[in-house]
Amino acid sequence: MAKTKKKGALSTDLGEALAKQETPSFKWKAVLQVAGAFAVLWLTAFMVVPYVGYWAVGVVGVLTLVAAGFGIYIWRLTSRSRAVVEIMKQATDAAGREKALEDLASGADGDAMKALARAQLLSQTQPNEALKVLEAIDVEKAPAVLRDDVRAQLAMLYLRNNRARDARDLTDAIRLDKRPDAKSKGLYAAIMAEALARTGSAEEARKLLETYSPESADGDEVRAMLLRAQVYTFTVQKKRGRVGQALAQLAALEPNLLGGFLTKGNPPELVKMTQQALAGAGMAPKVKMKRMR
Repeated sequence: MAKTKKKGALSTDLGEALAKQETPSFKWKAVLQVAGAFAVLWLTAFMVVPYVGYWAVGVVGVLTLVAAGFGIYIWRLTSRSRAVVEIMKQATDAAGREKALEDLASGADGDAMKALARAQLLSQTQPNEALKVLEAIDVEKAPAVLRDDVRAQLAMLYLRNNRARDARDLTDAIRLDKRPDAKSKGLYAAIMAEALARTGSAEEARKLLETYSPESADGDEVRAMLLRAQVYTFTVQKKRGRVGQALAQLAALEPNLLGGFLTKGNPPELVKMTQQALAGAGMAPKVKMKRMR
């Protein structure tokens, strides 16, 4: 008989998460729509030649070349992303994980996409190695679509190591309005809020968390990250009731996630409240923290 999964428990199984990843695909429908729009532009340009000359044709020609170049760039980036996801899907067990890490290391010099994927795998069991991989990435030279991913993942590891100022230097550059989906916006907002709260800007963190609240989070993983940010924010603002509420909600998701508040460097009051929250959840005070993806 299969073991029933505890209701509300936060899944931390890497293999299960990787197996559910969708392989990126090129948006051919969008390409056809753009091509149709350019066909109209070309037709219009030739129609107005008797009135304005061939300069309109030249402008459309330049726009077409720019669009074609951008399309080729996106196609290549999508192909590389699809290949990386296929490699990561191997990591459903220990042997597959090692094989995936080996494949991602092959030809990874200067490849921010492969380095980011390696760090995602390493962070589960070797966070210090993941940190080294991410720190070796030149963010400004990475593809624009990956820069905030690198910043957010590295900032999260810095926060886990009580390097809040280093995390803040990274999160200040993250643009949430550039994120394509609600889940990544919530995750990155949580990392940003925690970095703000732990570097003297708790009020800014609170305002951010009002916009990206745990109640409206896209999934338990995002909710847990936002609750963690709330704990630090309300601790700095000395709102004990709100801290206790966030801890209780986090414990209801996965009590082991409270272990991060028991580590050295956290305020004594927060450690005490965390121990009380764990006792209320029927857990021993000392638990092993599960790293979040």
